[in-house]
Amino acid sequence: MPRFTFRVIMAVLCLFPFCLKAQDDLPTQIQNYLSAYQEEFPVEKAYLHLDKHTFTLGEDIWFSAYLVAGGIQVPSPLSKTLYVDFFDGDGLLLSQRIIEIENGRGAGEFQIPRYGKTGLYQIKAYTSWMRNFGEEYFFEQYVKVVDGAGGSFLPQVEFKSISSEAGKAKYEVELVAVSATGEPLANQVLQLSAIAGQEQLYQQQVQLNVQGQASFSFSIPEKDHPEQHLELSYEENPDYIVTQKIQLPYTLNQVDIQFLPEGGNWVQGKKATVAFRAIYPDGSPAQISGLIEGVEESSFESQFGGLGKITFTPEKANYTALVKSPNSNVERRIALPEAAQTGLTIQVQNNPDASFISVFIQGNGDPGELLLFSHIRGLLNYMIQGTLTNGVWGVRIPKQNLPSGINTVTVLKKDGTPLLERLIFVQNGDRLNLNVESKGNLSPRSKFQLELKSSSGDTPSPGSFSIAVADADQVKEESLIHGTIFSHLLLTSDLQGKVYQPGFYFQNQEPATLEQLDLVMMTHGWRRFTVPEILEEKFPENGFYIEQGITITGQVKEQIETKKGLGGGKISALIGDGIELVGSEYGPDGKFVFSGLNYQDSVSVTITAEDQRAKNYIDLSVEQPKPVFPSLLGRYPEKIIWPEELVATYQARTLMQQITAEDGITDLEGVTIEAQTLQEEATTARKFYGEGDASIEPDKIPGSVGFTNIFQMIQGRVAGVRVSINGNGASVQIRGVGSIQAGTEPLYLLDNVPVDASLLFTINPRDVQSIDVFKDPARTAIFGSQGANGVIAVYTKTGAGISYQSVGGTLVVQYGGYHASREFYSPKYDQVTPQKAITDQRATLFWNPLVETDANGQASLEFFNSDLAKRHLIIIEGMDSLGRLGRTVKLIE
Repeated sequence: MPRFTFRVIMAVLCLFPFCLKAQDDLPTQIQNYLSAYQEEFPVEKAYLHLDKHTFTLGEDIWFSAYLVAGGIQVPSPLSKTLYVDFFDGDGLLLSQRIIEIENGRGAGEFQIPRYGKTGLYQIKAYTSWMRNFGEEYFFEQYVKVVDGAGGSFLPQVEFKSISSEAGKAKYEVELVAVSATGEPLANQVLQLSAIAGQEQLYQQQVQLNVQGQASFSFSIPEKDHPEQHLELSYEENPDYIVTQKIQLPYTLNQVDIQFLPEGGNWVQGKKATVAFRAIYPDGSPAQISGLIEGVEESSFESQFGGLGKITFTPEKANYTALVKSPNSNVERRIALPEAAQTGLTIQVQNNPDASFISVFIQGNGDPGELLLFSHIRGLLNYMIQGTLTNGVWGVRIPKQNLPSGINTVTVLKKDGTPLLERLIFVQNGDRLNLNVESKGNLSPRSKFQLELKSSSGDTPSPGSFSIAVADADQVKEESLIHGTIFSHLLLTSDLQGKVYQPGFYFQNQEPATLEQLDLVMMTHGWRRFTVPEILEEKFPENGFYIEQGITITGQVKEQIETKKGLGGGKISALIGDGIELVGSEYGPDGKFVFSGLNYQDSVSVTITAEDQRAKNYIDLSVEQPKPVFPSLLGRYPEKIIWPEELVATYQARTLMQQITAEDGITDLEGVTIEAQTLQEEATTARKFYGEGDASIEPDKIPGSVGFTNIFQMIQGRVAGVRVSINGNGASVQIRGVGSIQAGTEPLYLLDNVPVDASLLFTINPRDVQSIDVFKDPARTAIFGSQGANGVIAVYTKTGAGISYQSVGGTLVVQYGGYHASREFYSPKYDQVTPQKAITDQRATLFWNPLVETDANGQASLEFFNSDLAKRHLIIIEGMDSLGRLGRTVKLIE
């Protein structure tokens, strides 16, 4: 691993006083550890700026990637490969993008399946190097996806009460089912299921009355499932079922309630603040209220995010809180941590107008000599030794040169025993100032110009930014819910557990908001390293390397095993049709690696080797990368989402997208691929029933390495085909074909042999050469009545006797490269083009993921308004070369 040195760190450290002697072992050990951590194990963090957070099926999600490294969080000079995974509403992996990073920046996009699921889709972003520090560091985000062509079934569910009875959670429910126009689904029958993961907990039919209403109750086992949801299904017509899913609440018994004294300790006779956190098993916040038994004026109530606090002086060791929740008849008694007779407490004051953080330590007994040290992301900024005087010790930590972020203050005994730890959020004046001026008017299709200026104080500061401009009537500013570049890089990425709606804490500098942010500091632990790890000099496992490009690893073996074995030798790889030719060597173990490759999309790689002993009598194999997350826990909304303004433009936006799409993303039904290789010719020859109405070739799908089953590849890629994947099975519905007598499932063929869907589900997608979908009744007639619901024909590579096999020391394989990012379509209405005749109702009007301001901190951009937009929502995020962050939001009316 290359050494990584931030020389700026040493300059920063020189600014702070270290009130200790050089020969003191503990302070020196702490300094050496933190210095080594910064130099040898700099943490990388990723952040994605999305063009918006609410979408309709079939839309593109555009993202701009930021990758920073080290405690000072500068644009990362380390990894040049970022993995971005995209998951559907049930947490199944849809696709993966491998993004090339230059100077800490990259860009890409996903297309939401046009015929996929609705709900909350999830995104993860990470580098290989980040895996050494744990998955908690990975960037996570979710987006809301609705069916713009739907709206026939919009249920509203209200849980009137939630109670616990004999180990079961009982729900009293009122349901109203309407269409998008508000018409009730009078006298219809719905199917209801309660599901946790892959387990069905309960199911029943629900009969609606003439107003589309129903009241009912049901019970499920009261278990702490990490996710649970309700699935409601409505038969729109005999061939099509609409399904909506919402989060299923938990009972009060399932809430994790933690009471946490400030600094981790409290002492009898000393006034203390005790924070609390109430969360459900899925990490969502719980609203609770209660009181401390036997303590006057001790009532409390959770605030934003299920957090709160109480302040009183403990006079005994043990206290109990009596807790209840608004919609439950359950009460719980929670024991508070024991208040010690002797020990230390800590109180912190972080006045935003003060130049110091005041730390006040008091206690009973004599703990002896103490050491206090303070750091932000491992950058040591203050260290001092001291003792209690009359039971009190006060410290002031200067804030002047501290970077913004989580400041961790730790108090130790002389022998290194940790006594107290307190997190404090520092918001210093190190933000970039972003100023954006607009020129133009909001008339239809008029030209609009933006002038961006980035500065630090009064000094221009060149930087790299991403800009999203949206129709403000279709797109809402949702940063309070989803977070920003500030909330992720400065807050959530360094904390344990989920932070509910992280953008809330950065909306302003009001005292109420800062108080809520401090509750986050008191209830979420620091995640990077602990004091015992410092003292034991324990560093992260170095099992994953920094990737400076695409990496191909593999194995050389003897064709016939001998006692002598391999001798090692030279090996080369030809990328594509001469994109790159690289050479390497391998040893007697036969393992080889090609690293630092740079190419796009999936290409043919020809690998050739000759062994010193076995010569060409060897076999080669390549290790195909496996997805880190084949699936996630599903994530479900609290209520059905229906953004009327965005849905109203769905048809016009879809038409524009189809007409202006680039060749590479044209609908599969409009593509005919001529056979160009022997492999393709052989595959065509064995298709007894001819070509389907649509054909999918997995090796030509970017990110196909992320697929775990065949049905994921079909999902959303063929018009009129709806795929539902549940657990270890899947079902397919094809619109436009089918009969009630024949059922609803299509005919499945594997290498021309009829099979069940369950068998296809087990086929490895990497073994598939092509998938043909037959929809046209005239085309499916050849299959007889079995093909009345359409046909899915899967052809494997081995089925034709064709596979990627090693021959005489040569192997040819398909291997994925960097994602070839598409350019955002922005019409130019000052030019005559065929697209000018299309109705323009775009939701995202302009998107530029990589905007560089010049030496004067300036950049100019222009775009054209749509036919519809009367208000523009402009969101700009970014950073400069020193890691200073900037963000601005502007509404133009």
